[in-house]
Amino acid sequence: MPLHKRPNSKYWQMKFTFDGQLVQQSTKVTNKRDAATIEAAFRHELALGRIGIKPKKDAPTFAAAARDFLQWSKVSHAEQTTERRERFAVQVLTDFFGKKKTDLIEAKDVEKFVVWRSGQTSRKTKDKITRGTVNRELITLKKIFKRLVNEDVLRSDPARSVKLLKENDADFHVISDDEEKIYLLAAPQPLQDVAILMLETGMRCGEIYRIKRSEVFLDKGLLKVTKGKTKAAVRQVHLTAKASAVLSGRLQRFKGENLFPQNDEDFRAATGTIDKMHIRTMKRIKLSFRLYDCRHTFASRAVENGVDLLTLSQILGHSGLKTISRYAHPSETYKRDAIKKMENRKFAKAA
Repeated sequence: MPLHKRPNSKYWQMKFTFDGQLVQQSTKVTNKRDAATIEAAFRHELALGRIGIKPKKDAPTFAAAARDFLQWSKVSHAEQTTERRERFAVQVLTDFFGKKKTDLIEAKDVEKFVVWRSGQTSRKTKDKITRGTVNRELITLKKIFKRLVNEDVLRSDPARSVKLLKENDADFHVISDDEEKIYLLAAPQPLQDVAILMLETGMRCGEIYRIKRSEVFLDKGLLKVTKGKTKAAVRQVHLTAKASAVLSGRLQRFKGENLFPQNDEDFRAATGTIDKMHIRTMKRIKLSFRLYDCRHTFASRAVENGVDLLTLSQILGHSGLKTISRYAHPSETYKRDAIKKMENRKFAKAA
């Protein structure tokens, strides 16, 4: 019989001859109708192999595929924050897809994940998960499936047709002058110094955490970012007087190579994150914005002060202009004044 059960086994076995060879294998299912479907699909795969199309490899569970992806992510990313972000994304994705076989995941399952995740709240901040967070996790999911397709494990990517969510400006917060004063007064070290450098230079959190003594040139008014998430991220950062003062203080305080060591203790490795310190500060002063919004605030202030987008993209370490509009959000006051200036010029010409 093509399908049968072995003694003391709950799974259906398939047994048949193909091209003169005996094929005997477990279907790994207990329902006979499902077993018949698997057997028919297996025969089809063998037939495709006979006419020159390779049968797909045995698909792993999502959890197994995710573990394999994380190993690749750990060695492939130059920036530690990118690897950490993908690690957190994989945790969420695995919670949803679990031990489900990757070849059984369909586009509708990916869409269900987006809906499920969009309704959750952050375990750290207790706020609703932003569309940006959902999109980053969806991008990680797409990467996992793309690897499986490239390795001939899957023939198609179920996440490919699922589009990223449109992100609102509300996902970003431009810090006001008053908010900045309150925040910096309440922020402990090293959070205070990190925030000042972000507000004064537009640097990424991870870039600041990794600043080394040998990369700071106060006499020239700059520091060098020698490692980044893209080629454009490797750049010279020009310093304001306030940023120079922060770095000067750290150069005097710390004798080791890292200016932002773990727990702000000298001779330790560079810190990985200070998000928890930021969240505690937010709760204490009853404000609500992300540490990364300091970078958005720098970009918005730069635009308001006449910095063109091409120059701003290079200051921020972007590889192009595509994403710069997501960072720069001129204030309502600035936009109102811009209209007034246009109106005044119009009247001046008429006169």
